[in-house]
Amino acid sequence: MSPAKRLLVHVVLLAFAMLTLLPFAFMLNNVFRTNSEFYHSFFSLPRSFRELAALGTDALRGRSGEVEIKDAEGQVLTVTRGEAVAHWWDQATRGIRRSWVVIRPYMLNSFIVSLTTAFGVALIGSVTAYILARYRFVGSKLVFVFIISTMMFPGVLTLVPSFLLVKKMGLLNTYWAMILPYIAGGQVFAIFVFKSFFEGLDEDLFESARIDGAGHVGIYWHLVLPLSKPAFSVVVIMNLLGTWNNFLWPFITNTEGKCHVLASGLYNLARSPHASNFSTVYAAYAVSSLPLLVLFVYATKPFIQGMTSGALKA
Repeated sequence: MSPAKRLLVHVVLLAFAMLTLLPFAFMLNNVFRTNSEFYHSFFSLPRSFRELAALGTDALRGRSGEVEIKDAEGQVLTVTRGEAVAHWWDQATRGIRRSWVVIRPYMLNSFIVSLTTAFGVALIGSVTAYILARYRFVGSKLVFVFIISTMMFPGVLTLVPSFLLVKKMGLLNTYWAMILPYIAGGQVFAIFVFKSFFEGLDEDLFESARIDGAGHVGIYWHLVLPLSKPAFSVVVIMNLLGTWNNFLWPFITNTEGKCHVLASGLYNLARSPHASNFSTVYAAYAVSSLPLLVLFVYATKPFIQGMTSGALKA
């Protein structure tokens, strides 16, 4: 490819990347803006940042003295530069502080549900897949085919029966109303991934472990688990993404609201009096996306390793 064509390809890709990131940039920009700025200057930078930049420029130029600012009622006040900096910084971060007070319990619930679910799915799915992959018994293939065949049923088809079952068990408005169905629903994908990976492990390793006197639990704990980190990465990451972003099931199983997770909590926030303040709403969206952003940054490498090392091998 010639340099001109390569440059054209990079320009086109960069343009599409900017279009993809434009909503994210718009959200971050509105975190630090007031309602007045949102209505009168839709795409402008936050005034608080512009004022802070002007104060910083004045400080670099050696300017001192007092400056004028407007308070919440529109009155002009003469204050020191330090007080001006504190004022504009308070205005810039006000939405973040308000949103954190609102979504903090929702985020805690999301962490509890997502981490517990990921642990349960990885543990039960890996044990089941280990038995199906490394031991042959009558009907083992039929059991695996039956498990995989349940992937044909759409999740919405089991919504009402699952709700009635959870209600009959008395689990509504509890964490278990989300955790137990999530663990059960995540087993199919987990068993498929783990079984495919375990079948690719060398049989000589298992023979050596048996000769050394290792039993089923010892082989699973000391041999299978250390070698299966890529497969565990795939299963855990996929479950974390699914449970963190799920909205419908937590919303209908928690009518009292005390166990709402982030997705349903943000929906409630959009219907609350806080929705009148755009910076609070956009700050809640931004803060709720931070855990997934951290997961993306630190889990991309092990996830790709799991995909390329046979975790999803057919």
